[in-house]
Amino acid sequence: MSYLFLLLQAVGKRMEDIGYPDIVYGSLVSLYHTLDHSTIFLLEKAILHRNLRNYFTALEIFDSFRAPVSVKPAVALEHTWTLIAQYRFKEARSIAARGLSSIQCQSSRDGHQAAGILLRALLGGLDALIDGSTHGCYQSLQEIYQWLSAVPVVEFTDVEVWAVNLYYYLPTLLNTPAGATEFHDIPSTPTTSPSSGITVLRKRLQSVGRLNEALFLLDTETALLPNKDAEIEAMESVRSACFEPSSSQPTTYIQGTVALKLALMYAELGDDEGYREELFNAAAALSVPKDSEVHSNLLRTDAWLARLELARAQGERPGAEAWEAFADYASQVGDYRMEAKALTEALESMISPDSQEVEYVLPENKGRLRGRLDELYARFGNSFRHHLSRVQKIR
Repeated sequence: MSYLFLLLQAVGKRMEDIGYPDIVYGSLVSLYHTLDHSTIFLLEKAILHRNLRNYFTALEIFDSFRAPVSVKPAVALEHTWTLIAQYRFKEARSIAARGLSSIQCQSSRDGHQAAGILLRALLGGLDALIDGSTHGCYQSLQEIYQWLSAVPVVEFTDVEVWAVNLYYYLPTLLNTPAGATEFHDIPSTPTTSPSSGITVLRKRLQSVGRLNEALFLLDTETALLPNKDAEIEAMESVRSACFEPSSSQPTTYIQGTVALKLALMYAELGDDEGYREELFNAAAALSVPKDSEVHSNLLRTDAWLARLELARAQGERPGAEAWEAFADYASQVGDYRMEAKALTEALESMISPDSQEVEYVLPENKGRLRGRLDELYARFGNSFRHHLSRVQKIR
């Protein structure tokens, strides 16, 4: 723990030396020692833009890296994760494979061995998605369990936190309920504990100021929770931790991100008051003058989606025109997953349109929407279509 804290401080100081704020957005900081100052600067910028749904900008940065930088563990892992966030699975597999090949050609240092486990796990999950081959994915689940099942929760490193996230995330790629593996929780928890291992780990991380890692686990954790009340409790817990002193964590960004998650949650529940309150909280957190421009896309995208979901929950079902407008915006910023979701919603709304939408439900409009969706499927493959149809929560 003390080592990681010192490393976080050192990375922040190096960023400050080259004119970047003393804030770290990535959650694999222990792997940054293999990168030079300018690469750390660019990698952090790419991670921030990915998190803010500015995918064009994030991928432009990743694509600017050349070997050997592009295959460094931190870069390859974050690049792969960015492509997975967009359901661009074939491209993600290519990046992960090159990163793993580079590690296998080097001496087996501990950090590289751990990063290799992560890349193998990602490749196993991607093989399952693209080719239907589940062997590598199940092997990775077993490898992660054997590696971490006996590690005390207080000793988890950032790379091991990533592994835990994959341990619970990979089953969703196997068309299996989240967390439904033949293995037990990691970190291990007492049989009497009402919390799963991922919840215990997230709470431990936020208690010691490792908020980026806690936020990284949150989406996977909430997918495992039994009801929306438990999800709201987990989100509130992460937000509360932001008010504790933390020198290198982006607390206002995390507060804003969690508030947007809560706004969407309340919108889906039809809770207009909760939705409006959390939207106000998100705007306040993400409208810090120096960061407001870069944060604006996340605020606009998530607030727009929450507004559509609130209307649906209150019986005012958004029509095809409203969903297409949202798809147009998502396309502009390269958020292809959100664009596909919106186009799908638009087409579904045309099946039984409201009286006010009858004029919009014309064959040419339906054909245009279907053509756009088919173009996305053709560009990114059947795995894009298949996974989009199964995943209910849009991160």
